[in-house]
Amino acid sequence: MTRSNDPRASAPKKADSLEADSLEQQMVDLDLSAADKRFLRTLHQTERQLNEVLDEAQEPGDLQQHVSRVYKQLYPPD
Repeated sequence: MTRSNDPRASAPKKADSLEADSLEQQMVDLDLSAADKRFLRTLHQTERQLNEVLDEAQEPGDLQQHVSRVYKQLYPPD
């Protein structure tokens, strides 16, 4: 895979850190359970992965394979 020329794909990691800090603060403010926090962290990470896949996909088949892989990671078979 090649990286996209999209400027969002090369955004500084500092923005990611600020976003994660904001998510953590929101969860503290809402007094969420540990299980809820873990779910939201996983959901947030998966959303970021899906966005990266969408940015990087060159061929329609590539996109389908990558999205499928990310969903399988998020929702493994029982």
